[in-house]
Amino acid sequence: MYPVELITCEGVLRGIIYEDGSFEDCEVRAEYVAIPTFFNAHAHLLDSIAKEIARMDLRDAIRYKFEILKSKGDDEIRDCVRVSVEIARRSGTSEILNFTEMGLRGFKLMRDFEVLALTRPGDLEEAEILADLSFGFGMSSVRDHDYRFLEDVREIARKRGKVFAIHAGEVDDGDVEDALALEPDLLIHMNMASVSNLRRAMDMEIPIVSCIRSNAFFGLMNIKNYEILVEYDLWMLGTDNAMVCSPSMIDEMHFASYILGRDEEVFKACLRGFKIFNAKPNLLILNRRYNLHRSRDLIRSVVRRVNVEDFERIFSLDKKLERLIF
Repeated sequence: MYPVELITCEGVLRGIIYEDGSFEDCEVRAEYVAIPTFFNAHAHLLDSIAKEIARMDLRDAIRYKFEILKSKGDDEIRDCVRVSVEIARRSGTSEILNFTEMGLRGFKLMRDFEVLALTRPGDLEEAEILADLSFGFGMSSVRDHDYRFLEDVREIARKRGKVFAIHAGEVDDGDVEDALALEPDLLIHMNMASVSNLRRAMDMEIPIVSCIRSNAFFGLMNIKNYEILVEYDLWMLGTDNAMVCSPSMIDEMHFASYILGRDEEVFKACLRGFKIFNAKPNLLILNRRYNLHRSRDLIRSVVRRVNVEDFERIFSLDKKLERLIF
C-alpha cells in the first residue's frame, strides 16, 4: 500500500492507495505523491518520421513533413510512431488525442496504437468510412480545404455523434470566423486569434487546446491569449507535431508553467481531456526521493519539476477514486 498525498483538480487529499487501486481517505504520514496520468489533447504522431527539422515557418514545415511521409514505407512510419507512443506512456500520458492525417492510410498506420484517432478524410466517401472507424475528424485550417467539404464533413460528424475538431488562429485571425461558423467540438491553437474571436469561442463553450512549445518553435507564441485561456475551464494542453516536440506532457507542462506561472491551472489543463472526452485516467504514484524531495508546495513541484525518475508505479483507477479526482 502507498500512503499518499493525492493531487486532484479539486485540491490535495491524504490517504492510502491499496494494491487493488482503491483509495481510503484518512490522515497518514504521506510517503508518496499520487496524481492522475495526463491527457495529451493534441498530437500529430505520424510526424515522428520527420524528426529534427530545421527551423522554418509553419507552412514550409507542413510541406516538409508530407514530403517525408509520402516517401517512406508504412513499416518505417509505424516504427517511429511506436517509439513516440512509448515516450508518451513512459512520461505519464495515458490518453492521446491524435490528429491522424492521410485519410484511410493514416488510420491504418495508427490503428494498432491505443490512441483516440481524429482522422482527416480526403473526400466524402472516405469521410463516411472513417466516421465508422475513428473517434472523429481532425481538420487543418479552413484555408486548406474547400469550405463546402468542411461543412459536409462536419455534418457527417454531427449525425454519427463523432468529434469534429479544426485548427484555427495558429498563424493569424484570418481563418477563425469560418472555423467558428462550423460550430466545432474542439479548436486547436487560437494563439493568434483576435481577443474578440477568442472570447467568442469561449462564449460558445468550445474546448480549446494550446500547444505552447510548438507555437514557440514557429515564432507564434502569444502570451496575451494564453493568459486569457488559462482562466477558461475548457482549456487543455497538447504537444502538437512530433517532428518538433516530444509527445511528453511533462515537457509541455513544464514549459507552460515557465511561460505562464499559473501552476494549478496548467495542471488542470493536462487532465481536462479525460472529462471532456469521457475517457478514464490511471493513477501515477510518485516517489519523493528526487524532484519532490522536501517539497513545500506539491502542485508547484509536480508542474515545474517532476520527471520520469520520480515515477514509482501506475494504477488503474476504481470508480470511487475517479469521482474524487473529477
